[in-house]
Amino acid sequence: MPAKQTITFKKPTWILAWLDTALKKEKEKYERCPPKPDMVPGHEAAQGWGYVVAGYSLLEAAFKAILFLRGKRVPTKHALLPLLTVLDQNDKDILREFYADYRGSLGGHIAAFPFATLDDFLANLDGDENAKGDRIGSFDWRYYLIEDKRSQKMPLVSVDYMHEIAYGCIRIVEHLTYGRSEPSKCSHSWRMRWERERKLREWLMVRVNSEGWRDLVDRLEIVWGPDYRERYDLCVFRGKEMKGCFADIPEDFGLPIIDKRQEFATFDAKEGLRNIG
Repeated sequence: MPAKQTITFKKPTWILAWLDTALKKEKEKYERCPPKPDMVPGHEAAQGWGYVVAGYSLLEAAFKAILFLRGKRVPTKHALLPLLTVLDQNDKDILREFYADYRGSLGGHIAAFPFATLDDFLANLDGDENAKGDRIGSFDWRYYLIEDKRSQKMPLVSVDYMHEIAYGCIRIVEHLTYGRSEPSKCSHSWRMRWERERKLREWLMVRVNSEGWRDLVDRLEIVWGPDYRERYDLCVFRGKEMKGCFADIPEDFGLPIIDKRQEFATFDAKEGLRNIG
């Protein structure tokens, strides 16, 4: 039975639609007009102010949507870590993995973000407590343009990580609303895998139409990898059947293992498809 709420919520279908729409628009704005590095840190922070303030609100709303759809009482406070803490364990595990996976699968400065876990990142965003016991990190950013910070240290923000966790929350909301889209298979590594799958299909199409294809033996082919968790794109061929997976290479698999990573990396889909008409 749903918990008694002090807030009136929209229907789940609209919650999902509006959260998804808001995130897509925020990502579009951020990608088209990101803050530019500046010798004056305050100027750089002012450029990103709108993305940060919106990111706080989006994360809070997404966490609360999950709580509502799980039939839990939704707190009226704004701090983010306490919202994560009261989620179901499976939802917490999924979101923590979203954060760890994003941090592990990216290169460059984003992967070097100093907070190793989602809990650490949210605790940083929440900032210090005020006299009433409320966390004021979001208010430090909300009023940054005109007021001095109230926390001892201004919360350190990555809009990219904010968007990634909001995306994970929305996938959970989608699953709770429609029963589709297994959230744990929507993390950044899996989305990168989805992008590779189109090229993989085109590569296999060219090979299936090439001379000698039917003479090949049953085998496991390594197509891409490894990633930060030692996962590979693998293709298992048995008779006329082929199965693809994103996993570690099994020990004692019982089939020949063939490394096709170089061939796949250099495959030109336009040229290959042109050759088969």
